[in-house]
Amino acid sequence: MSYLDITRIERLIRAERARQLVKFGPQNHPDRDPLENNYAEGVEYGFRAQRWKEINAQRAKDGRTAWDGILLEEVYEALAEKDPAKLREELVQVAAVCCTWIEAIDRRPS
Repeated sequence: MSYLDITRIERLIRAERARQLVKFGPQNHPDRDPLENNYAEGVEYGFRAQRWKEINAQRAKDGRTAWDGILLEEVYEALAEKDPAKLREELVQVAAVCCTWIEAIDRRPS
């Protein structure tokens, strides 16, 4: 993967963000549905994050690591996070996994 490939992917992401901005305008939603029980959601998301961590560890042990599990583990870790700074860090990790998965798809023979 070269710097040019990463730049191309970043341009695609920026173009999608521009389309979203045109379609929806600035979006300022809460992190979670305020009508839901945030504690219960955090516990559930934390449980799912831990479960995907275990699944991924077993998959790695068996030589079956796959993008679905990697992404789901990161997404559930983000959803379980209450601290805004840590949530931001987790979302950066989600975005990085998505970019890396796109790079992997681009390396596949057509």
